[in-house]
Amino acid sequence: MEIDRVVVVGGGIAGLAAAAVLARRAGEVVLVERHPAPALPPQAGLPHAMLLSGALVLNELFPGLDERLRVRGAVPPGPDPTHVPCHWAAAGAVRHELRFPDVGRGRSLCSRELIQQEMWAAVERIPNVRREHDTVTTAVGRGGAVHGVALRSGRTIEADLVIDAGGRGRGVPPGVPDPPVTEVGVDIRYTSFLVERQEGDLDGAVVAAVQHTPRIPRMGIALPMEGGLWQVGFGAFFGEAGPTDPAEVREYAAAAFADPVLAQLLDRPFLDRPRRYTFRSGLRRHWERMARPVPGFVAVGDTVASVNPIYGQGMSSALLQVRELGRLVDRYGVGPSLAAAAPKALAKIADAPWHLSTGADFTYARTTGPRPRGQARINAYVSRVLRAAAVDDRANLAFTSVTHLMAPPAALFAPPVVAAALRHGAPPKTPADPARAGAAA
Repeated sequence: MEIDRVVVVGGGIAGLAAAAVLARRAGEVVLVERHPAPALPPQAGLPHAMLLSGALVLNELFPGLDERLRVRGAVPPGPDPTHVPCHWAAAGAVRHELRFPDVGRGRSLCSRELIQQEMWAAVERIPNVRREHDTVTTAVGRGGAVHGVALRSGRTIEADLVIDAGGRGRGVPPGVPDPPVTEVGVDIRYTSFLVERQEGDLDGAVVAAVQHTPRIPRMGIALPMEGGLWQVGFGAFFGEAGPTDPAEVREYAAAAFADPVLAQLLDRPFLDRPRRYTFRSGLRRHWERMARPVPGFVAVGDTVASVNPIYGQGMSSALLQVRELGRLVDRYGVGPSLAAAAPKALAKIADAPWHLSTGADFTYARTTGPRPRGQARINAYVSRVLRAAAVDDRANLAFTSVTHLMAPPAALFAPPVVAAALRHGAPPKTPADPARAGAAA
């Protein structure tokens, strides 16, 4: 079936990638975005890193993009992209190296803004992509199928297929039935800072992370970005807001986390105003459970699953979904068969980041939402794997591969990983300092 026109709603990571994928398959792609480029989401001020899986998809869709990022200051992974120096404190142990699968390349680290700027520039060079600076008010359809969108300007754009990449905040457009929704409430308050990156920081680590623990519901991360800067961010569960005053920030970073590594980076001037972001809940729209599929309409990215941004999986999950969407269009075209197959296929891709992130969020009894059976046992086992990853290369590689969406969660239960978890994953004998646990511990 020949595809004359596709409308993509949303100019974020998912929308830009969808425009590039579908431009190869349709006569015209109309990208509708209400914000000026690069159409950054509210959480864009937080530290961002593209996972390895997402970086591979990006460079499939936009050849040479990684090189362009590096020209603009993105930080390469080092001489060996399969062994990345880090300071990763989790479950009472510290990993000093992240082991990655050998895929022939690594991923560069930079701000989300730089990634989206380069994606926008690449999409604007595609001759059959047209941008509309407008807002979709409703989906236009007949007979239960979507055939286009109406815009706030009063115009209507007919299309063979509408892709909703508008994100969690915009909701489902009128004219499309609401799918079942699962919500997992955490009320995390994030604060982020930009500081100068200096030679010798973090003893040469490329990235530093302090994960939350059962006793300490706070986490922090430091990632390099263009311009010789560190992106430093921390977050706390259940409504606790971290300080923004420099003296208070340094004290907080030194005393309030399971590991004080981030304090050394915050003992220098802030180069921009501190940014805040509140993440109330993870949100999953179950398009795959709709009683009747909606022909002519497919949701991708955060419109399918919006997960806690601290785990860094949202961008890559969206890119993996969009790549799969291209394959599905090749197989089914844009008719009823696509409407039936796409929600299920994209839900399978969203499953891993959803279960990984909400599973970690369910560390706490105060987290709201449907709690999976056996989650406490799963979290206890994952903690053993994390402790083993500090000393065992197989556990390290497995955990990094799973969290970077390069391997399914079942890889954590492979016999060598289980053996490492049993051998090296025993809980530390000395518990975390109760004074650091705070009122929410």
